[in-house]
Amino acid sequence: MPRLLPALAPITTVLALGLIAWSAFSTRETVGQNRTADEKSASVQAFFKAQCLKCHDATKHKGDLTLHDISTDIAGGKDLSKWAAIAERLKAGDMPPEGEKQPDPDAIAGVTGWIDGELTAAGKSGALKPGSLRTGNHIPHELLFNPNAQFPLDNPPRLWRISPFIYTEAGRAMNKNLKLSQPFALPAGDGFKDQSGSLGMDTSTLSQLLRNAEAIVDTQLGLTKGSKTVSVFQPLIDEQSPATRLQLEKAVTYQFEFALKRKPTADELKRFVALHETNVKTGGAEAGTRVTLMTVLLLPEAVFRMELGTPVAAGRRLLAPRELAFAIAYALTDRAPDKALLDAADSGRLKTADDVTREINRLFADPKIEKTRTLRFFREYFGYGEAINVFKNDKDFSGHDARSLVDDTDRLIGDVLARDQDVFRELLTTNKSYVAFARADADQKKMLDEQAKYEQGKKANPDKYKNRVAPNDPSKLRSSAYNLNEYPPSMKQPVELPATQRAGILTQPSWLVAMSDNADNHAIRRGKWVRERLLGGTVPDLPIGVDAQLPDAPEKTLRQRMDVTRQVYCWQCHAKMNPLGLAFENFDHFGRWRDTELGKPVDASAVIDRIGDKSLEAPYSDSLEMIRKLAGSDRARQVFIRHAFRYWMGRDENLGDARTLQAADAAYLKSGGSMNALIIALLTSESFLYRTE
Repeated sequence: MPRLLPALAPITTVLALGLIAWSAFSTRETVGQNRTADEKSASVQAFFKAQCLKCHDATKHKGDLTLHDISTDIAGGKDLSKWAAIAERLKAGDMPPEGEKQPDPDAIAGVTGWIDGELTAAGKSGALKPGSLRTGNHIPHELLFNPNAQFPLDNPPRLWRISPFIYTEAGRAMNKNLKLSQPFALPAGDGFKDQSGSLGMDTSTLSQLLRNAEAIVDTQLGLTKGSKTVSVFQPLIDEQSPATRLQLEKAVTYQFEFALKRKPTADELKRFVALHETNVKTGGAEAGTRVTLMTVLLLPEAVFRMELGTPVAAGRRLLAPRELAFAIAYALTDRAPDKALLDAADSGRLKTADDVTREINRLFADPKIEKTRTLRFFREYFGYGEAINVFKNDKDFSGHDARSLVDDTDRLIGDVLARDQDVFRELLTTNKSYVAFARADADQKKMLDEQAKYEQGKKANPDKYKNRVAPNDPSKLRSSAYNLNEYPPSMKQPVELPATQRAGILTQPSWLVAMSDNADNHAIRRGKWVRERLLGGTVPDLPIGVDAQLPDAPEKTLRQRMDVTRQVYCWQCHAKMNPLGLAFENFDHFGRWRDTELGKPVDASAVIDRIGDKSLEAPYSDSLEMIRKLAGSDRARQVFIRHAFRYWMGRDENLGDARTLQAADAAYLKSGGSMNALIIALLTSESFLYRTE
């Protein structure tokens, strides 16, 4: 597994004070291709001795960082993680901290450019060792998308525990009428849930798996009400006439194919027949058969998916055909491989990237196969599904219906995916939206009938209907989170909302509610999302013991109450989030557009800074201007692709994935922004197909 190093805290002022001195060797050329490694090392060590050791020596190392012995031989593989962290913090503006003398921006660009160049050289020279740098957003973005990058693949063999979604679908495939309790749970918090290293097992999970296996086998043996015995098992439960070896082998083979989608090996067949004979002697035919069949359902292979690969070159292993079949199926769906995919694996037609492309295109083209994983990616990437977990007081807005809002966004994303062109930009900029669509679809006939009856009655007896409210009166709307004043059945869906108020998923009420509190906006959470998911930046976790509460001051706007975060201790992190999250203050915590807050004009101004991309670093009037700028930027698109990589690979990216990310970005652009093309590029990459030793 990729090795994750602890996050380095921001380096203190002392290191920052000497940054200008770096301008003397701020590029790899100035450092001197003519200077020896010893000369460079001596210069750096002298610099650190003079400027930095006060806080970062062997005995006093603030932020868990020591620089007294750091080596400038980056290309030789020395102190790679420290240098990557220094570059990351410089680009993020964490050092020097605000309030201290700031070095010239060109000097910072020179330092980080030199570090990036040396790190790239470390990859070219083979000095980069697996796990020697951090993963995810902690990797400098410019390194991953450097066309000259030649970092070695770092992707060890691994096991995946199946997800709750896969387990549920497997149970349905076994018996639609069988009710199985879910033994698995996904991790809480932000980020993608189904990751290879985050899903484990515990005693309670094993106990539930055992109970479920018992329930499945009892149904197979006709021991539960309304069930019938599977014919191949009938000879095994006959107490009067022992089953023959051939009958035992057929029963074991059936159960392996039923649970594992494969036949048992000769050795497995021999062992399970022997196990069954022992079980029958111990407990009788029926009880012994139950235990034997349950054992197959509890094999590790029924719960864990292996990606070990077979050796194909020095240090490299290609996923075996059946491993690849399951990897493809579970990348796109929650179901085990279909017959065509397993046949391709078993017949030797699933070995190359072209074979994988063929099978993925076949699955994409089959409307009967539900590609559940793609929509789930967008739910988890944007996080709007969390709206249903945010409690809201109905007295504040009786029309709030979080589940309906999530359904609306699901349907909008479905439309964009169906067109499959310029997907990322479209999802960030479209002003179209479904509005209470699930409810409108279900209630349309009823509402129209009620409206027709109301109109007829009012025409026939105006006085009687004088004080009655029309069925589609705005006061009865559940769709006013969208600032509409008519009921959805009378509108053509999707609805085109004002472009002055809405731009894509980040202005959908579902996302705004998900990024809110019970009774207020959560600008910090919204800003953190933009910083991490669109800009590729990092925000440290909340320090232990910090009471992150805004003052209770109902007479102040949220922006005013957030002034407390400008304290020196807080602002180093909040500077990365607040200026981005406050851009969404034109919306209230129900997702409704507003021009005023507490009777004052809303200030939704924003600033993008501390990312090292001058094309984006600027002030913005509001979220709409900021979102539209990001939607057309290379950086935001590439950061989106980095997140797609994490979802479909089940792990964070590392430097060894640079070629995969660049190829995926190129495929996305060449296809005109096709999500399918992006997925195919990822699933045919070396990062997906190969494991390293």
